[in-house]
Amino acid sequence: MMDAATVPEFVMLLPVGPDLATRDGRNWTYDPEEIVNAFAANQGPLVIDYEHAQELRAASGKKAPVAGWIVGMEGRDGALWGKVEWTENARSAIASREYRFISPSIQHLADGHIVGLNGAGLVNRPALYLPPLDAQTPVFDEQRVQLAAVALASAARTYQTEQAALGRFVTITEAVRSVQSTSLFANT
Repeated sequence: MMDAATVPEFVMLLPVGPDLATRDGRNWTYDPEEIVNAFAANQGPLVIDYEHAQELRAASGKKAPVAGWIVGMEGRDGALWGKVEWTENARSAIASREYRFISPSIQHLADGHIVGLNGAGLVNRPALYLPPLDAQTPVFDEQRVQLAAVALASAARTYQTEQAALGRFVTITEAVRSVQSTSLFANT
């Protein structure tokens, strides 16, 4: 478990593109540079909340606490990363693993092309295949390989379970291959 001081300052907001697939079968495309430019044109930070409360609760006048602010954005090796200023409550929630993932709130065209972000939410069931926040802290190369292997195995098992729920039998080998073909694990 991490402590609040080691909560990542930079987080992956969108996995390696240009093609993305969600756990529920939706498909998107994006160009990190385009989203970075849209962020720069916005001239202000984007909110990170808890469980997308800014969109789901604030619109009806309910409380939607802020977890942090995306204050910078950059493309790294085909993925979109954000520099985050976390609140103390969010640092504690991430460090204690109350929340393990970040889920971007996207702006997209009718054809599924992502043109910007509205913000993000701390969640435990993200739509996108993103690494957990506690796996995004700086680590040595050997640790990074071990984390990638664990993440791949976990994602494959999750995929296998999801397919079983849909009545499809998938071997673990097929699940690993399917997950490896997603942009998050393309180089694994």
